[in-house]
Amino acid sequence: MEIIWDWNGTLFDDVSTGPAIINRMLVRRGKPPLKDLAHYRRIFQFPVEQYYREAGLDFSAETFASMAADYIALYPEVSRDCGLMDGAEEALEAFRQAGFGQNILSASEKTLLESQLAKLGVREYFSHVIGQEDAYAVGKTERGLLWMREEGIRPCDCLLIGDTDHDADTARKLGCRCILLSCGHQSRERLEKTGMPVLENLRQAAEAVLRKGETE
Repeated sequence: MEIIWDWNGTLFDDVSTGPAIINRMLVRRGKPPLKDLAHYRRIFQFPVEQYYREAGLDFSAETFASMAADYIALYPEVSRDCGLMDGAEEALEAFRQAGFGQNILSASEKTLLESQLAKLGVREYFSHVIGQEDAYAVGKTERGLLWMREEGIRPCDCLLIGDTDHDADTARKLGCRCILLSCGHQSRERLEKTGMPVLENLRQAAEAVLRKGETE
């Protein structure tokens, strides 16, 4: 089996950076901040432009590119002290011991992604790290499809583990199975609307995968 991991909010615990950064952006523009983490999880989505709109940013006064550049500039500072999700190393090691291939498919910019993996000491677990060539989080399906074609990987042999409805949509387009985690960037209610299995954390996900060998 090939495990396709999402990174942000799945293995990398940067969930707190979401409201922290968007609130800085809102306050700078004279807008009210989000109420709390639950508010953030309800509205976070891809495409990012729609998330910005629901957060209250005004596109009549400023371009998406300008707002995205603001976010990109803030993220390295705000995420500097973020670590792995609870249970991440145990899940990675358990899957390695089971003989599963492990790969990352992320909307994160690739250079930043590689630096985070190296800093946290988990790069060795992954055969392939597939990230964005820029930092605008425009989606990851095409890169995933290209990787599968180049490596001769069958969709039926893959399981994607992520934390957003975008991950569910990506899994459908790749033709593979999917597990979603409710400890990440989106609310359980939003995730359950995808029809994919939703589990609370990585420990539950690892147990489910190792118990069944696959998910239905």
